[in-house]
Amino acid sequence: GDQSKMPQELKDNKGHNVFYCLPLLLGLIGLFWQAWRGQRGIRQFWVVFFLFFMTGLAIVLYLNQTPQQPRERDYAYAGSFYAYAIWCGLGVLAIYDMLKKRVKGNEVALAGIVGVVCLLVPIQMASQTWDDHDRSGRYTCRDFGQNYLMTLQDKGNPIIFTNGDNDTFPLWYNQETEGVRTDARVCNLSYLQTDWYIDQMKRPAYDSPSVPISWPRLDFCSGTNDYVQVDPSLKQQVLDFYAKHPAEAKAQLGDNPFELKNVLKYWVRSNDDETHVIPTDTLYLTIDKEAVKKSGMLMASDTIPDHMIISLAGKRALYKNDLMMLEMLAQCNWTRPLYVATTVGSENYMNLGDNFVQEGLAYRITPFTTNKNGAKNFDTEKTYNNVMNRYKFGGLETPGLYLDETVMRMCFTHRHLFAQLALQLIQEGKNDKALKALRKCEKVLPNYNVPYTFMSGSADIARAYAMLGKKADAKRVLIQVWDNAKGYADYYVQLTGPRFDLCQNDLMRQLYIMQSIADIMQLADTKQAEKWSGVANAIYRMYQAKGGQPFEAR
Repeated sequence: GDQSKMPQELKDNKGHNVFYCLPLLLGLIGLFWQAWRGQRGIRQFWVVFFLFFMTGLAIVLYLNQTPQQPRERDYAYAGSFYAYAIWCGLGVLAIYDMLKKRVKGNEVALAGIVGVVCLLVPIQMASQTWDDHDRSGRYTCRDFGQNYLMTLQDKGNPIIFTNGDNDTFPLWYNQETEGVRTDARVCNLSYLQTDWYIDQMKRPAYDSPSVPISWPRLDFCSGTNDYVQVDPSLKQQVLDFYAKHPAEAKAQLGDNPFELKNVLKYWVRSNDDETHVIPTDTLYLTIDKEAVKKSGMLMASDTIPDHMIISLAGKRALYKNDLMMLEMLAQCNWTRPLYVATTVGSENYMNLGDNFVQEGLAYRITPFTTNKNGAKNFDTEKTYNNVMNRYKFGGLETPGLYLDETVMRMCFTHRHLFAQLALQLIQEGKNDKALKALRKCEKVLPNYNVPYTFMSGSADIARAYAMLGKKADAKRVLIQVWDNAKGYADYYVQLTGPRFDLCQNDLMRQLYIMQSIADIMQLADTKQAEKWSGVANAIYRMYQAKGGQPFEAR
C-alpha cells in the first residue's frame, strides 16, 4: 500500500530497513555471469549452486517446518547466504568485465571505480542494519532473568517451573555466570518430559538440593509413563470396590484412592495394565496446616483447607512432565516453595492455576482455591517489594536503545505487572503505594523506549492514574495509545482489493482498541472521549463502505 501512510510506529522502527534490492541484483548479476562463462564457468556455477541449494532450499524441504514458527529460522539456512555472497562478489567482477569491453582506458582505474561503487552496497546494508543490531547499553536479558529469580522466596530453596527459552536460559545464565539465587532450582517443563532431565533434577545443583522426586528411574525412563490416561468413568467402580471390599481395597490402593500420593503410587506407577490409569478427574492432597503456616505464603483465605483439590477436568491424559510436577507437589509438603513463571501458558500446568497466588513474575502454588470470589490471588506486599526494590530493568532508561519484538514483549510483561499491582493496591485502599508504583513504571520503562500501546498494558496504567485522580497523567498516556491505534486503523482502511481483505481482522482489532481507549478516557475527559468515539465510528463506516464484514460476523 501507500508507504507514506504507514503507522508512525513502523516508520520510526529501527528494524525498518531499506536495501533497494541492491544485494539481490548484485547476486543475480554474478550468478548469470558465472553460468554464462563457458564450460568452466558453468562447472563453477553448479558447485556454488549446489552449495546454495543443499544449505538452503534442501533444508527447507528436509525439515518440512510447520507454519507460524515462534521466531525466524534463518540461522538454519546460513550456508545458503554464504553461497549467495559468493555470487555478490562475482557480481562486482561481472560489472567490471562488462564495462571493460565497452570502455577503453586504464583497467586499474576502471577496477577501482567499479570496486568503490559496488562497495556502496554493503555500506548501505550496514548503515541500515547497524542500529537494529546494536545491543550496547542493553542488559534486559540478564536483568529480566534476575527478576524471575528475585521473585522467589528467599528461604526454602524454591523451585520455579518455566517452559520457553526466554524464561529459562536467562535464569540459567544468572545462576551459572552471575551467581544469582543459586539456592533456587529452575525446572523447565519442556525438558521434564525426558528421563535425562529428570535425572539432572534429582541431583543437587549449585546451592540447591535435588528436587523432591521419589520415583525410581525404572518408573520414568524413556518409554515408561510417557503419558497416563485419565478415565473418570472408572471412579464409581473404584468407590464400589471400597464399599464391598474395604480391607482388600485399602491394601491395594491406600486409604483414599483419589489422594494424590496414592494415585501416583498405586495407579500411575502400576505395572498392571488394568490399573495403569488415573480413574478420576479430581485429585486430593491432604494439607499439613502447620507447614502451610510456616511457609511464608499469603493466606488466601481465613482458614487453611483440609485438602487441596486438583481438577483434571478436560484432560484425557497426563504426560510425564505433568506427573513429575504433581510428584513434586505431593512431596514438597509446602516447606519448599513451588512457583510457575507468569509467561508459562496455562496448558502447561494442568489446572493448578486455580491455586495460584501471584508474587510478581511468578505464581506461587498454594493449597488455597484462589479463583473464587473473595479469595486473594495477588500478594501486593511481595509484588510491591519486588518491583520497587528487587527488580532491575536492563538500562531501559538510556535513550535510543533498540528493542526487538521479543525484548519488547518482555518489557510489556513488566509494564502489565506494574499496572496490575497499581490496580490491586487501589482496590486495597493503598493509593500512595499505587502512585509510587506508577511513577516507578514510567521511570524504568520510559515511553521513548517502550511505547505506550494497548498491548503493553498502558490502558491499565491510564485507568489507575484516573482512579487516583491524576487525570492529566491518564490523558497523557491515553493520547499516545490512541495515536498508535488510530495510525494502524488509518493505514488498514486505505488499503484496497486483496490487501484490504487480508487486513480486515487487524482493522477491527484496532477499532476495538480505539473504542476501549475512548471508554477509559471517560474517566479523565468526557468531551475527548466523545470525540474519539466519533472518530472510531467514522473509520468503521469507511470500513463498511469498502465492503468490510460486520463485526459480529467476523
